[in-house]
Amino acid sequence: MTDQLKEETCALLGEYLQHCASPQDEKALSPAVQTLHRVVQELLEPNRSPIESRCDQITAEPGTILRTVAEQLPLDGGLNCGRAVALIGFAGFLTQQRGERKAGTPKELAEVLTHFLAVEHKDWLQDIGGWDGFCKYFDKKRTPQAQESSTISNALMAAAGFGLAGLAFIMAVR
Repeated sequence: MTDQLKEETCALLGEYLQHCASPQDEKALSPAVQTLHRVVQELLEPNRSPIESRCDQITAEPGTILRTVAEQLPLDGGLNCGRAVALIGFAGFLTQQRGERKAGTPKELAEVLTHFLAVEHKDWLQDIGGWDGFCKYFDKKRTPQAQESSTISNALMAAAGFGLAGLAFIMAVR
């Protein structure tokens, strides 16, 4: 399952990050990417301006920054779906901010994320049921009862997204 999971992860993240780089592209997104896009929007959109302003100030290579942030992410409490979304959303911001530097291509950042999620943390990704389990987890969060109980979770994830950008900014400025 590892090779299949790795290929699926790379394809899904590549599609998501390509969509971030070219949101005007009318290409239909796969259901998993639609879920990922929706969840990133719900959790990180409230802090979009502060995250983007910090991303604009990053001078290091986006792939290096993303690897550094990914390495730090599970150190404080492990990896979970919310943290994975924050990291993927952060990669989306980096892809959008690549501008004239032409660094941080969707393919490059998808490879960094794939290595982190499907190689270094493959057990976690398999334990949650792969990307199908990921989608089911967040589809459950859409029920009215889950939406009410996840208000605090959403606030924490928005703060986590802001923290990732702050960490990246600190690493880039060093």
